Amino acid sequence: MTFAKFCMIYQHTIRLEDTDAAGVVYFARLLSICHYAYEAAIAQAGVNLAQLLAQGELAIPIVEAHIRFLAPLYWGDEVTIELVPKTIEASQFQVNYTIYKLGSDRPVSQASTHHVCINPKTRQRQPLTPQLAQWLHSERPPAA
Repeated sequence: MTFAKFCMIYQHTIRLEDTDAAGVVYFARLLSICHYAYEAAIAQAGVNLAQLLAQGELAIPIVEAHIRFLAPLYWGDEVTIELVPKTIEASQFQVNYTIYKLGSDRPVSQASTHHVCINPKTRQRQPLTPQLAQWLHSERPPAA
């Protein structure tokens, strides 16, 4: 049996603070919401990111981010974010996000973030920790 690569679904309700003066979700806030989904996915996989970062030997800055809007989102909209991470190389990974209005199968937005693992003291690249590498390579059965 073939399994799909790790995919996580995250739900969020657009809040007033997520919108701009026109009442539409502000682009930077939607990237922040995607980051919430990323943090939740790591936690769901059993990776204690707070502990890893507290050790002071790991930082995972975002070095590139993209977002594309296909339809507007407004205050009160409930969204579902499908998150799929992928390894780029030993010290880098990308997370792809597809955002849907709850109950719809048409995306309203697509985003991606590119992360690089570094040593925060030397600022030099280093390989991902075994926990993060396992998260990136984990597989799970498709949803029933």
